[in-house]
Amino acid sequence: MAYQYITFTREDRILTISLNRPPTNPLSSEFGLELFKAFKEADEMDDVTVVVITSALEKAFIAGADIKEMAAMTQAESEYFSKLLQDANNTLERMKKVVIAAINGHALGGGCELAMACDYRFMAAGKALIGLPEAGLGIVPGAGGTQRLPRLVGLAKAKDILLWGKVMGPEEALAIGLIDRVIPAESFMDEVMAFARKLASGAGKALGYIKAAVNDGIELPMDEALAVERKYGLENLLTHDAREGLIAFGEKRKPNFMNK
Repeated sequence: MAYQYITFTREDRILTISLNRPPTNPLSSEFGLELFKAFKEADEMDDVTVVVITSALEKAFIAGADIKEMAAMTQAESEYFSKLLQDANNTLERMKKVVIAAINGHALGGGCELAMACDYRFMAAGKALIGLPEAGLGIVPGAGGTQRLPRLVGLAKAKDILLWGKVMGPEEALAIGLIDRVIPAESFMDEVMAFARKLASGAGKALGYIKAAVNDGIELPMDEALAVERKYGLENLLTHDAREGLIAFGEKRKPNFMNK
């Protein structure tokens, strides 16, 4: 599928999704729809194990919404926009692939919300900011921020960030658990891709089922959550990679995982 603001790049089992809507990748309805379609397309790529999301722009990952467009929206249009971005982010969270947010610039508002829907958040060292400044604009985060932030950093810290509309640099974000790693800017994408290659060399189906088990079971009572774990574990046993991993262990050799 052709996109105006998005480019796909493949390297073996890694798909890089690069965002390019100058000057700062502002989220409009049109861009949001492209994100939704692109994430759906990525989800359907059976031979992809790892998805990396980054920006083609120098200073911005996604620096928030298109404020001029938002200000002109009717209530119905605002509801559509919020649901569209939520659905796009939900697709990232639910796909049976490991998703890495390679945050190489400002990740504010919707950019932070997209990053929080990913499995890993790596941020380049420097002056870029991440956070949810919506309260300062008199609005409420609408793409999952009020729900995912407390799950990542805890209820008290999340409320403080949300109510004050706080943004922060990479080191503070790392300290509270909003991001997972700060990487020197000069080697940022090299290190992100090295991490992605190492993940992609593993048993892709098992990684997907592990992610699904965690996400589907985390808020269930323990007995129900364990049933989810059994379900995905048994489904995974039918894959080539599970059989190959067990046989290779017995034969004392390195497994040849094929993401099948």
